[in-house]
Amino acid sequence: MQNANSRKRLFVILAVAALMALFVLAGCGGDDDDMEETMTPSPMGYKVTVTNNLSESMEFFAPIVVTHASNDHLLFDASNYVTEAAEHQILTGEPDMVLEAIGEGAVAGHGSAGPPGVLLPSGESVSVMFNGDATSLRILAMVAPTLIDENEDPIYPDNYVSAVADVPMEGSVTVPLSRFDIGYDEMVDDARLMDIQLVAENAGTVTIERVGDAMADDTMMEEAPTYDIMVTNNLSDELFAPIVVTRVNDEYFLFNGADVTPQAEHQILFGGPMMVIDAIEEGNAVFFQGKLPSGESVSGMFDTDATALRIFAMVAPTMVPDNYVSAVVNIANLMMSGDSVTAPLTRFDIGHDEAVSDDPDGHRAEMPDHQAMPQMVHRHGDMETDISLVDDGMTVGTVTITRR
Repeated sequence: MQNANSRKRLFVILAVAALMALFVLAGCGGDDDDMEETMTPSPMGYKVTVTNNLSESMEFFAPIVVTHASNDHLLFDASNYVTEAAEHQILTGEPDMVLEAIGEGAVAGHGSAGPPGVLLPSGESVSVMFNGDATSLRILAMVAPTLIDENEDPIYPDNYVSAVADVPMEGSVTVPLSRFDIGYDEMVDDARLMDIQLVAENAGTVTIERVGDAMADDTMMEEAPTYDIMVTNNLSDELFAPIVVTRVNDEYFLFNGADVTPQAEHQILFGGPMMVIDAIEEGNAVFFQGKLPSGESVSGMFDTDATALRIFAMVAPTMVPDNYVSAVVNIANLMMSGDSVTAPLTRFDIGHDEAVSDDPDGHRAEMPDHQAMPQMVHRHGDMETDISLVDDGMTVGTVTITRR
């Protein structure tokens, strides 16, 4: 029973609290203090694109870590099992322990599907930038345990995908991602098997493209570009409350694992964005004032060097008390003035108003009229916080971001 409950908790956790998706830990270049000396060449930049080729539509990649293959000793131990940090990522989807263990020379990225919008679905790709002189790179990602059996236990609670790819001197290279099982949920003589087994050889692909020199020094960086951000409400008769825009790598101020943070919960329940804004470093988040009626738009500006942005707003509680809209927008390809991208806003319910019954198995007294894909449940006392898609993820608005 304890083991079954443990597996259920794995499904509940699903990933991503300390999400640091799409930030770059860049190496440093030469010394600018003595201009007569020859400067150290700046490190190279590589665009790393990961594609999920899993056949099951309900299987996702959780956040993806890219690092030097020479850091493998921080991911795999002497017995050829995964290290504690890598095991943590594989079981929870959270890359924070791996990133902390590696330090400089690692980057994390993620997709934008499923609550809370950080999973990479089958058939889709995500790209991250890796800056640094490298000869080969290791890619590692959890396979989110979203497939469940008749007992609502995850079928694959301990799978991951990985590959080592030699970086190209020019152009690009593509290699397959293999899927592995670490045996965490298999028992032998009352002990966990803890043995890495190959599951499939073509679970996805990783393409590494050389894109030129990385920025060598912060003093050489240009000012952050300015973006015009326009949010449109497509709900039939409900309002958007103040809208927060922040960098994706600051969204751990919004999501704590598969749950929302107290700051984000405050915004969702009361519409006040200042707890979120005050938590994030000054300049890394903005909000647009006022309630946005159906069919109308509001615009604002944001100066940032981020590659992806999170848009987050309360649905004013004229009908439902605990809904929000959100989107992750990749702006890495907005290179020139006038370049723009439009993304859909999706509506979510945090389940704050659904009570949990006294059933010893923890079943709900009432089920909401929507389904999650996947659904993640957290309980606080007799209240249930259950981030779920509303109306099967139907678009309820749009956000358009244009580079000035």
